[in-house]
Amino acid sequence: MWVTQLNGHTNLKMKITSHNNPWDHIIVEDFLSVDKFAEIKKIAMTEYKKYLRDGSNQNSRGACTKYFTEDIIPETNQFFKILPKHRGFKGNLKKLIHLTISPPNLKLPLHIDNVSRINTCILYIFPDKSKGTILADNPSCNDDGDHINADKKSHYEIEVPWKPNTLFVHNSIPNKTWHTYTGDHYRIILCLFLVQPDLVLHGDGRIPKTLIDIDSKYYE
Repeated sequence: MWVTQLNGHTNLKMKITSHNNPWDHIIVEDFLSVDKFAEIKKIAMTEYKKYLRDGSNQNSRGACTKYFTEDIIPETNQFFKILPKHRGFKGNLKKLIHLTISPPNLKLPLHIDNVSRINTCILYIFPDKSKGTILADNPSCNDDGDHINADKKSHYEIEVPWKPNTLFVHNSIPNKTWHTYTGDHYRIILCLFLVQPDLVLHGDGRIPKTLIDIDSKYYE
């Protein structure tokens, strides 16, 4: 469906499509306005230069993870309740946002997001051409709530096509929403999660000093 008016800095002609293959997700093309996306990309490229220069904010996989303490894109909050299912949660949700710069030849395991992550939004930023997130129809039932690799072969996989300013949205479902990424170039994305705070893991730079408050109207 074509969306002609939404609050915030979303693009007035962005295209939202809902999908259920291989599981429920949303793809939003041309998500942010031109000016808003330019602002986000400027932040991303500044961190990219730091990363190339001195390896700033590297995690254990060699990727750069830059956390934010303000909700720089509140426009993503509206998508959680559009999706039909989620893993369930207790209490008030918070928002966790980080920029991820992936090095060439990084391969993530076929995984399901951490148990704390109720909703996931991924904004494609850089480069102009790359590989998108891969979604799998996979029968594995070994999800441990923290990114463990699927232990069975997928029936099939599909790609969420890469295009800057595209938003990929899904709600994590245990043993269902298996996905991965494999790339051969540097790739920059912005990850925006709605999380159950008491389940967010500590250690290895995985939690920021401040989780972000959001209005409960987005998840109640």
